[in-house]
Order: sequence, then structure tokens, then C-alpha cells
Amino acid sequence: MLRVPHDAVSAAEASEFAEYWYGLHDVATRRIATERDDTFAVSLRGEAEPRYILKFEHPAESRDSVLLRAQALKLLQETQPDIPATRLILARGGELVARFNQNDTVRWATLMTFLHGDMVSALPGPLSEPLLDDIGMRLAQLQHVLSPLQYHDVPGRVLWDVRLLPQLAEDLMPMLEDDESRSRVMQAVDDYMAVEPEIERLPTTPCHGDFHPGNMMVDPDTSQCLSGILDFGDMHMMPSVCDLGTCLFYLIDASSYPNNPLMPCRIALESYMREVDSRASHGSDSGSDGGYDDDSYSDGNCNDGNNSGFDVQQLDLLPAIMEARGALVVLLPLMAECFSGVEAGHYLVDPQRRLDKLRLVQNLGGPAMAEWLDIAQNVITQHTSKESL
Repeated sequence: MLRVPHDAVSAAEASEFAEYWYGLHDVATRRIATERDDTFAVSLRGEAEPRYILKFEHPAESRDSVLLRAQALKLLQETQPDIPATRLILARGGELVARFNQNDTVRWATLMTFLHGDMVSALPGPLSEPLLDDIGMRLAQLQHVLSPLQYHDVPGRVLWDVRLLPQLAEDLMPMLEDDESRSRVMQAVDDYMAVEPEIERLPTTPCHGDFHPGNMMVDPDTSQCLSGILDFGDMHMMPSVCDLGTCLFYLIDASSYPNNPLMPCRIALESYMREVDSRASHGSDSGSDGGYDDDSYSDGNCNDGNNSGFDVQQLDLLPAIMEARGALVVLLPLMAECFSGVEAGHYLVDPQRRLDKLRLVQNLGGPAMAEWLDIAQNVITQHTSKESL
């Protein structure tokens, strides 16, 4: 999608669309910088703060993939409304997604609630243990609720899928200007390829795909738990352990924990596993079979709905997955800058900081990461829990 040019949607077009499809009159729209779509914050007349987010997907994005995300938000709201995710607003005829005709091109749009609060990524100092607990628990809950959704995804549709690292590295290596970056990325590829056969055998499930502090909100008055989960735009089918590894990678904090930068990851992982164990022991389900009379999915590329296909033995894959995500955050900003014309102030840049994170992970090494994440203890704990059932 980054390679396919498209005409930008103007603020005036966004306002007209919001009025026609959603009955929002006399609104103000403000563009939000993104690399592959047109997104606007929508404010009602007389209100200083935005009320909605209006997103026009890239022309190359299929209706099915947009619909998958819309279905996910609807499912969350209907079955577990306490998960603080952004809410989908239905179009005038009850549609989950609306059609936008741009000259001879069809694009698909959604309207969602705007969540107010502070970004977790902007919080000063180390994240509190209660907040890290909540992050791990919410990820496990999110995966469980979304697991009934079925969708035949197209490999490579979302570039942030760690399974794409080998191919992306081959394509983008010429863009890396320094020897260390090339060496670090190739090491990540080698480490990933060592576990790729195991990852490829895992069942896939709908995952958020980008569950990191920049997509999490907290109430500014009390930052002990999440008040909002944003941006389902990278949602795709993948093994749930890859979604978990993505989350943990972004929680690494060497500045607050120089002697154990994986401490926040360990706290979140323990909370994630407690939620997984709780679901398994109670035999609970999401409360929905994932079926919708309109626009439902049915295909073999899905899991069986049993805790998103997650098994505790998959925890051994986390170090390589976290390293792979680190390599992607080195590579993909180069593609975004080259093909989508993002400016220097865009959130995807700052390559040195991203290389530092990858360097940290690789200097730790897989065995040390597994020890600091307490993976062996998690395996023992869940095995004991299963034996007692």
C-alpha cells in the first residue's frame, strides 16, 4: 500500500462525508498524520475537543479487511464492553463501513469514538506495576474476545507482521546506510528463521497487531489502568504469541531498569498468563459465536476459538519474536519515508532510537531474555494448573 499512490481526502470532503453518512452537521475536521490512509479528528460545533475519528482507508485496502476491524470493535462492545476500546459508530443505514467514491476510486471509511486521555508512551518515568498488570490482562482479554472472528487474510497485507521479516529484510536492505544496521537486521533474520518452522505451524487468530504504549490511553488523573485502546488499523490474522511478543518488545525499559530492562515485560507477561489460566480453568468463552448475518466471515484460515490458539509452550518463541519486531521498527520507517512521503517530524522516524532497542535485545541474547521473562516458571505454573483440573 505504501507503494501505491493515492489522492488525499480534503478536510472539506471529510466534513461532507460525515454529514451525509453519519448525520454530523457543521463539524470541524483536523487531519491526523498517518502513512497509508486519510484520518481526521472530528469536532462538533462549539466543542473544543474532538468527538470522533473518521478514517478513509487506502484505496488498495479491501472492504473485507476494513470490515474485519469494524466487526472486531462491534464484537468487543457487545460481549465485553469493559475493555476500553474505541467504539464503532454505525452509518446511516446501519452499515459497519461506508463507501467513499473518490473520482474513479472506491475507498472504505469508518467512524469511531475519539478517546481522550494521556498516551501511555508519554507518561514520565517507569510504568507502574498496576498499569503493566492491566496491559497484560487486557491483551489476553482482547485476543480471547476476538478469537471467534474468522477471516481469510492475505499474507503481507499488514507489513508489521513479524512473519514478513525475512522478505522485508531482503527487499529493504539496500536502504540501510550503515554497516551496524545491516548486521543487526541480518542477525534478527537468522534468529527468526531458527524458529520460523514452529511459528508457521501455529494457528492464527485476529490480533490487534500493534498493541504498544502509543496505542494505549490512561486517565490523566489516575494512570493505574488503561482507559482506552486505539488503532485497530494493523489488525490481522497471526499467531497470538506474535501479538504478545509485539506488546512485550515495546515495554522494554532500559532507562528505568538498567540492570533488568525486561522487568516491565515480565510483569505484563505474568498478568497475561494469569488471565490465560483463568480463562482455561473456567472454560469461559467470549459470549459470541462470531457470526453476523451481514458481512460475516467463514474460512479455514482461523483458529478454533479456544483461547486464540495459545499454548504456554509457545512462550519459548518470545525472544525471537521480540527481536524480529525490533528489526521491523528499523526497516519499515525507511519504506514509509521513501514511498509515502512522511516528513521528518512523523512518528515513524528516529532511526537511532529504534536501532538502540534492537541492539539491546540482541546484546541480551535469547537465553537471558527467557530467564528474565521467567518463561520456565510460567511453563511450570500452567502445567501444574492443568494437572490440578
